[in-house]
Amino acid sequence: MAHNALDEKEISPIAKSPEVSTAASSEGGSKPKATCLQKYFSEESRNFQGSALKKTTRLLSDFIPLGTGRPHAELYPWTSSDANWPSFLNKPNGPEGTVTVPSKYTLANALTYGTALGTPSLVQFLTEHIELIHDPPYQDWAVCLTCGSTSALDIIFRTFTDRGDVILAEKYSYPGFIESAALAGVEIQPVDLDDQGLNPDRLGQILDGWDTLERPKPKVLYTIPSGQNPTGVTQSQERRWAIYEIAERHGLIIIEDDPYYFIQLGPNTASEDRNPEAVSRQLVPSYLSIDKSGRVIRLDSTSKILAPGLRAGWVTASQQVIDKYTAYHDLTTVSVSGLSQFVLHDLFNLQWGQRGFSTWLQTLSLKYTQRRDITVAACHSLLPSDICSFAIPDHGMFLWISIDVRMHPMYAAEGHIVEGWCSQVEDRILTLGLANGVQVTKGSLFFAKNSGEGAELFFRLTFAAAKEQDLAEGVGIFANAVKTEFNCREG
Repeated sequence: MAHNALDEKEISPIAKSPEVSTAASSEGGSKPKATCLQKYFSEESRNFQGSALKKTTRLLSDFIPLGTGRPHAELYPWTSSDANWPSFLNKPNGPEGTVTVPSKYTLANALTYGTALGTPSLVQFLTEHIELIHDPPYQDWAVCLTCGSTSALDIIFRTFTDRGDVILAEKYSYPGFIESAALAGVEIQPVDLDDQGLNPDRLGQILDGWDTLERPKPKVLYTIPSGQNPTGVTQSQERRWAIYEIAERHGLIIIEDDPYYFIQLGPNTASEDRNPEAVSRQLVPSYLSIDKSGRVIRLDSTSKILAPGLRAGWVTASQQVIDKYTAYHDLTTVSVSGLSQFVLHDLFNLQWGQRGFSTWLQTLSLKYTQRRDITVAACHSLLPSDICSFAIPDHGMFLWISIDVRMHPMYAAEGHIVEGWCSQVEDRILTLGLANGVQVTKGSLFFAKNSGEGAELFFRLTFAAAKEQDLAEGVGIFANAVKTEFNCREG
């Protein structure tokens, strides 16, 4: 399959940001340019250049997207939509009349200003969903809609941190969190991971040995417990209890960012019993489900289980946290898009119900499992095993490929790793992969803090975004880039 030319007959299912000018027409070439405003920019914005991760996904549709953490269009629950116009618009060659559904929540409701909490019927459905799946063991919890988890994180930072504070997080973490923390002036204290995720022993050591005279003790822990981004590991039930007990002892707020929770990978993801309770029994208990004191703030998202373009999710926390959240929401994004809420209301309340939602989540898990298995088989077959290693995830959509830099010819020549060298190798592999038609994501984007070790080399691959039939080909192109950089001989 050729991937070096655009197929005009096919529109890529991956949202792109094409390189087009956002400036006014160039016809006024004789006009002066605007005055340089650099000196007026805030200290924060002066050096901020936007999301580094997003820049890596702004590619043409002729690349196999193994680095883009979002689902392919075939994993959306919608395949088409109808847009009907009111008759007074006299839309030529188009249908007339207004859109109506058999519900008190109408399109007219959706198109006016919404509330920060969310439309009541949708919030009620999600509240029932939380109760069925997680059943928080304290009384005054509540649910609020969000404009996605990254937007929610920004509000949570405002609520719980001041500039100069320290927040705890996995050593490798979601770039949206890392960059949001930097904008909030919050330092990240990384915590080591192992094959079960965040290490509670190391977490305890950090907190027990914290010098409060030097700087305030962290009061927030951010974690991605299921199908962790980028490593793909999932915390066991015992691991979550151990971390929660540390949080209780040290007075930590836990931000449970869990967009991959329902993407279960394995042979036991399907069940004849499609009730929500059956789905819940198959899942590792969430932090929310073991939270006795209301210290967990759980973030859920539609981006991985429905569609990222909805820009919608929900936060579950104690009522006092939700009150603060909605207060900030009122003055920032105001509310989730009314049309997105309308679509979700229709899907959840009028089409699926709780049982239908559970059925969809199980079906989706089966599709992701198939994609994972194809990608893992290709990795086992095509990646040089003496150079590359990875763990097989049982949740989520990511493979975290570790590359042994000691196998590089330059290491043999130098006898040690030169500072900055891993970054150069990483860039060359990425560039060679792009030149041959595959996009992967550099592991360095996920380092919660630049430790200065300089000896770690990773790439994150996802089996979610590409066409299923392109997954093995994409792995092969990436494998060839690694082999070329490491001077591997064939055979």
